[in-house]
Amino acid sequence: MFGWFQNKPKPLRLLAQSEEDVVPLSALLQDAALRGEDVRYDARARALTLRFNRFCHEHKSRTPLRAACALQIGSITGLQSRGFDVQRPPQGMTILHLATEPLEAPACHLYLRFAGKAAAELKIEVEAVDLLLMDLAAPHRARSTPSHPV
Repeated sequence: MFGWFQNKPKPLRLLAQSEEDVVPLSALLQDAALRGEDVRYDARARALTLRFNRFCHEHKSRTPLRAACALQIGSITGLQSRGFDVQRPPQGMTILHLATEPLEAPACHLYLRFAGKAAAELKIEVEAVDLLLMDLAAPHRARSTPSHPV
């Protein structure tokens, strides 16, 4: 057949249960684009869910790809936002990276940092790393490739 249609990428479904597991998830989240209404925090369920369009850095093709994706963070014991109100997030955010800071094991802080708004980040305290990253559909052609100034 034609080009990238022959080897259509499969949707990702990844679970992170340790701080080491967060590193590859962070790489996959880089350049993901989301809207404010796609951020949901449920304090009662102790879960934060983000829906976004993930840039598929893992595919080494000439055709840039994006996939509709969701990240769910569970076991949350505290949540702080800087640069925006988590109950009313701004439109047009892009994820820079996800980082961890150890506390008394297995607890840690997760830092979700965003581009496009100065110093915007979420500081998420979890009793244990409990993340699920899941593509909601197969990757599709992206309009453009993210560029990072050197």
